[in-house]
Amino acid sequence: IKTYIVSSTQKEKESEGFKCPVCRKVVSYGKTPGKQEAWACTLPTNHFVMSMLDKRAIQRSEKLCNSCQINNDTKTAISWCTICEEAFCEQCDKCHKSFKFSAKHKIILINEIQSGNSNLKISEVLNCEEHSAKIVEVYCVDHSQPCCTLCAKLSHRKCENVTSIENAAKGIKQSKLTTSLVKKLDERNKELNEIIENRKDSMTFFENTSGNIIQEVATLKRVVIDHLDKLEENIKVEVNSSKKRVVMKFTDEINTFSSYKCTSANWQSVLNRSIEQGSDQQCLMEVNKVGPKITILEKEMEEDIKKDEENDY
Repeated sequence: IKTYIVSSTQKEKESEGFKCPVCRKVVSYGKTPGKQEAWACTLPTNHFVMSMLDKRAIQRSEKLCNSCQINNDTKTAISWCTICEEAFCEQCDKCHKSFKFSAKHKIILINEIQSGNSNLKISEVLNCEEHSAKIVEVYCVDHSQPCCTLCAKLSHRKCENVTSIENAAKGIKQSKLTTSLVKKLDERNKELNEIIENRKDSMTFFENTSGNIIQEVATLKRVVIDHLDKLEENIKVEVNSSKKRVVMKFTDEINTFSSYKCTSANWQSVLNRSIEQGSDQQCLMEVNKVGPKITILEKEMEEDIKKDEENDY
């Protein structure tokens, strides 16, 4: 990621930010100057992926008590709070259940999760993007936006179609919107594979052709040695210069479309995981995130393809 940030900022001749290679969001650093190599650690956190990592750690018996870790202590967790999305050891579990605000939280024993006897869903409780301290409880149909109650009061109080996030997310995994989005991502990935393979073939062809040219020049040199001593050097310079330029062109194109493929494949993977393991609410969140982004990605692809066609050699 550090290498990507440095190369992308140099390529775009920008020094104030770059596009995240996963979500394509522009990450700006105009107000926080520093070395580009240090920007990677400030990328946005994908909470759904973090939740999947938590679940995998639980299933592998690797999950430690989150509360104890804050105090630099390591104790094996025995339970998982689906509301706080934190793991607790035996002592912290008792404390958690004794507090008034968390006494009614849904607690699942980790050994039940490991044995497959629990119906744990990833990210059942979702934090509002605008107000991190609030959880998503409602969904504005007019704006296709999940939000907390505070968002609903401030930004959607005049909207007519506002419902609970649970109602909005019902059937989202089997909906036409989700299935069409999965299909579109699959098509984009196939298209990107074809583009990348085409660029690789073109680069190989040009490399082979340039080698053949040099060999022919060397043969011609032996026939007319006096005249071709100078001509050979000139042609070598031209061929190598052209080779370097074209290889760099195709390498840039491969890197560009590889970035698009990585982005599209990541969206597809997260969306599939959301469908298979996530809650309906999480699936709705991912559909709302990926839908607009895939449109932007397609536009960027079309522009790059058009640019490549105009610059074909």
